[in-house]
Order: sequence, then structure tokens, then C-alpha cells
Amino acid sequence: MLGDVFYNIDADIMVLGLLFVIFFALINLALRKTLKDRGTSGIVSFCVSLLAVYGISRTNWDVSGLFYSIGISENILYTVIPFIIIIGLIFIFWRLRKDLGAAFMIIGVILIIASFFVYEKLLLMGVGIGLFIIGLFLWLRQRRIKKTQKLIH
Repeated sequence: MLGDVFYNIDADIMVLGLLFVIFFALINLALRKTLKDRGTSGIVSFCVSLLAVYGISRTNWDVSGLFYSIGISENILYTVIPFIIIIGLIFIFWRLRKDLGAAFMIIGVILIIASFFVYEKLLLMGVGIGLFIIGLFLWLRQRRIKKTQKLIH
């Protein structure tokens, strides 16, 4: 069932999505070193990486052709990309292990955005909305617990 969702995603869309994540991570890492405010660095890196991927998409640059020219076939992309996504999800959970609600909300938003690009839109959108709601519930619950702990101490 999950394999069908990944199989219905176009290779170019998947490569562009992964390029977005790579650009975002690298730009955010660079900006965190220079800017004091993490929120500003996150927003700027998100916008710059979105513009970079948008520019690549608008110029009709053949991203999958680039991989074909270096010897990576479409079948390998469909085999490797789900593992990269799973590793990315594990990294998000590991990075936000103290704030599990935020991790669920981020993954839910990613799945909701991905649902616009796949064949099984309703399934992926439903899972994304469900994860976002669970994350929001956990996040609000954690905030309430922290607030009561501050009042006690």
C-alpha cells in the first residue's frame, strides 16, 4: 500500500522534492552559523530553497536525465528514494525526540504537501492530517504540562 504511493510519484517530482530538502538543510546550516535567530534562518532557508527548486522546475531542466547520464536508472531512483525518505523521517524524529508533537506535525505537513503530487491523494492527505492532529494534540499537552510545572515550582 505504501509502496504504491511511492510508485505513483513521478521521478522528476521526487528528485525536485529531495533537492528541496538538501538545499534547505545546507542553507539552514549555513545561516544558523551566521544569524542568531533560528526562526529567521529557517524562514530564509525555506524561501531560498523553494526558489531554487522552483527555478530548476521552471527552466525545464531534466533532473532525471542528469541522473541517467551518470548511470542511475529510474528503477534505482524508485528503489532508493523510499529509503532516503524513511531515513529522513527517522532523522526528524531523532532530532525532535524531546518534542514528539512537533515531529508529528512536521511529518504531517510534509505528507499533506506530498499528497498534491501523487496518485493516491486522499490516502496520503488523510494520513498527513491525522499525523498533524496527533502532533498538535501532543504539542498542546506538552505545553500544558510545562506550564503547570512552572506554576508548581
